[in-house]
Amino acid sequence: MPRISWLLVTLIVLVSVSLRAESLADYPEDRDHRVRTIDARLQSIIDEGVRFSLTFEALVDRLDRSDLVVYVERETRPIEGIEGCLTFISSQAGTRYLRVRVAYISDRARQLAIVAHELRHAVEVADTPRIVDSRSFEREYERFGYENPYTGVRGRAFDTDAAVAAGVRVLREIRTGN
Repeated sequence: MPRISWLLVTLIVLVSVSLRAESLADYPEDRDHRVRTIDARLQSIIDEGVRFSLTFEALVDRLDRSDLVVYVERETRPIEGIEGCLTFISSQAGTRYLRVRVAYISDRARQLAIVAHELRHAVEVADTPRIVDSRSFEREYERFGYENPYTGVRGRAFDTDAAVAAGVRVLREIRTGN
């Protein structure tokens, strides 16, 4: 009888380990995302975006297949007139690094829409391999974007219709469920 119990326990453990391995493989959270943050609130907002907005999920998926790493952080001192900003950090060993800074906004859906807007800009960079430094970043945005004069940013700030539309679409998807 003890031998049968031992065999039964072993079988149960082996089956549960194999089932666990299969189920863990099904979770997209286990893959190495190119959109990263160390801010717990922003991480939960990004996770919600991937789960509840097809547009946001598509942006993250596109970036995951790119040569970019995008760091998202909360701006501790928001700049007047700007809720989000994308900057080029560097290019090293075949990987380009970007930083997204977003102002804290208590409305989570609106905060997510701002992150989506900035991630759409990151996709624009991913789709433009000529962007390899800050100078080429500005040059290409002059070409396919437009200068945004309504910000309090020193220097030049650019925007695109695609980024504006992505933010609006994500906000609608989160608020209405479609």
